[in-house]
Amino acid sequence: MARFLVDQQLPGALAHHLRTLGHDAKHVKDYPGGSTLPDNEIARIADAEERIVVTKDDDFRASHILSRRPARLLHVTCGNISTRDLLALVDEHYAALEVAVAEYNFIEINRPGITVHDPS
Repeated sequence: MARFLVDQQLPGALAHHLRTLGHDAKHVKDYPGGSTLPDNEIARIADAEERIVVTKDDDFRASHILSRRPARLLHVTCGNISTRDLLALVDEHYAALEVAVAEYNFIEINRPGITVHDPS
């Protein structure tokens, strides 16, 4: 079981879907002030709770590469996508995603699949 923190620009339905798959997943809106939390606070919370930040925001990628904050990142790089298609994308690549989150810190998911960028 992985622990996720889904960022603001992704739907709460993604956190719910990850929970139905057996993971501990929260959306930033589950936290006080969640919709207005700055990226550095989201990274701090995720690191303190040992969660993987799930985001479309390229600023998190840069921060992870430069300072390892957040410590763990799942970067969604499929551009604009409906909630239904996003959940289907997770389901389509779930087996590879489950293996990747168990072993690696920086993972990317997009339409072609899962890409691992650095080992844990």
